[in-house]
Amino acid sequence: MSIPIPAEDPRHVPNRAVIDPSAITENTRALGTLLEEHTALMAVVKADGYGHGMLTAARAAIEGGATWLGVAHPASALALAHADLDAQILTWLYEPHTAQAVLPEVLGAGVDVAVGSVEMLQLVSEAARQADRRARVHLKIDTGMGRNGILPWQMRELGAAITADDFVQLTAAWTHLTSADEPDDPATDQQAELFDSACEALAEEVGPIPLQHIANSAATLTRPDLHRDIVRPGIALYGYPPVPTDVPLRPAMTLTSRLALVKEVPEGHSIGYGRIRHTDRTTRLGLVPIGYADGLHRAASDQVTLIVRTESGDYRARQVGRISMDQLVVDLGPSTDARAGDEVFVFGDAGGAPNAPSAATADDWAEAADTIPYEVLTSVSARVSRKVLS
Repeated sequence: MSIPIPAEDPRHVPNRAVIDPSAITENTRALGTLLEEHTALMAVVKADGYGHGMLTAARAAIEGGATWLGVAHPASALALAHADLDAQILTWLYEPHTAQAVLPEVLGAGVDVAVGSVEMLQLVSEAARQADRRARVHLKIDTGMGRNGILPWQMRELGAAITADDFVQLTAAWTHLTSADEPDDPATDQQAELFDSACEALAEEVGPIPLQHIANSAATLTRPDLHRDIVRPGIALYGYPPVPTDVPLRPAMTLTSRLALVKEVPEGHSIGYGRIRHTDRTTRLGLVPIGYADGLHRAASDQVTLIVRTESGDYRARQVGRISMDQLVVDLGPSTDARAGDEVFVFGDAGGAPNAPSAATADDWAEAADTIPYEVLTSVSARVSRKVLS
């Protein structure tokens, strides 16, 4: 017998991921201005909306003009379908056990499903028979990612299988770009050429392909020639463009905590595991009850500046020493008026006075940890409560 452990009461935990749905709405709307009238926008809300809350992100994106929603797992697609949202849904990642358990219900709910192999097509076909509903299939083509997808020279085989099956209907062909965030990389053009030739071969087997989609966030921002019928932005919706852009995008998540303790230490005092930092003067240290178990990357230790909001205003305080599982330390300086209970902004929008210092971003944390903002946002753990602004 297992005994469930109750979730931590968010009223008793100082850490918050504050989500601003209006930022997602505005970002979606801004991306929509780049599109031709015939091109739809699919908001990618996988990984619980990149850590922002899947339903929160989906509703906000639809308000901004998204007419499609994309998620990796069928269970997520089913949750979206049950939410009665005004958008078509696509899901693309499943294995045989998952397919048998959930795909019949997913297809019965009208969700589109991606197929990347003959075996996956068979799984979808069987699920469609159980649901007694024709499956709307998006054929994934592997043009160089090496993950999910049929190889271009296998198109005719899969096309013939689709044509012969009364329980599947080809709705779209799609691929995923490997290097669109590096606009000068020729791989994007090579992938597009492979995709187009594969679609020509597919069309010879099945007839006209209703929809094509290629563009992720980076290609949505930089490659209008690849917008086709649908674009699939993800990270850009949440305020972090993967390429330089003039499109106005703002982060939708702000991660906050509070000081648990402030104390004075002498010059030369060591801080944290491994003693990687010693104070260079008498100073005051602030203890913040947030750490790598909450999603902060240990690899970013001793490299990022946080904002502390004191009675006299906001100021920057460098995080010092190793980030621990549940806590980190900031150097508040020798003359600070900071005290326990003061708010700390880890990243996002501190919303202070006009001339107040700005908080770090997920990009800053990513650079410090040698990773990407996608990982920073999705790493914010479930024990950090989400507060959704109205």
